[in-house]
Amino acid sequence: MLTNKEIKQLIWEKADNVASKLGLEIFDILIKGSNKNKILEVVIDKADGYVSIGDCERFSKAFDPWLDEIDLFDKSYELVVSSPGLDRKLRGKADYERFKGKLAKFILKGKEKKHPVLIGYIDDILEDQIKITEKDSGKLFNIDLNEIDKANLEIEL
Repeated sequence: MLTNKEIKQLIWEKADNVASKLGLEIFDILIKGSNKNKILEVVIDKADGYVSIGDCERFSKAFDPWLDEIDLFDKSYELVVSSPGLDRKLRGKADYERFKGKLAKFILKGKEKKHPVLIGYIDDILEDQIKITEKDSGKLFNIDLNEIDKANLEIEL
């Protein structure tokens, strides 16, 4: 019997292979629920734009037969294919580059900071820093990449 970590790794490898053939990439894989009601969520992404419902359907149709064949779960499961969403998590330098000019929320490490949460536009990414223009004040911040605890895009209304 495989561990959840081994199952996730096996799913990731196959999902990545299927996604790349469709011009997509894997953003995340989540295994949720109990043994009776297992939910496998595969979050797909597209480097050159946003993921459509059609992208999710194409991935699901290509990936689901392999899941049925390999029979990784003891009981039935539900496959959910989704996108990272408009308020997607930013996972590092490559994502900061990709979303340059967009509004994002940064949670910084260390509670003693003057600005533990910074909401602003991604201006530039340097070797080990990111330049952010705060949304409300217009003030420019230079933040070391290693000081960022979490970041995600903000929906701009």
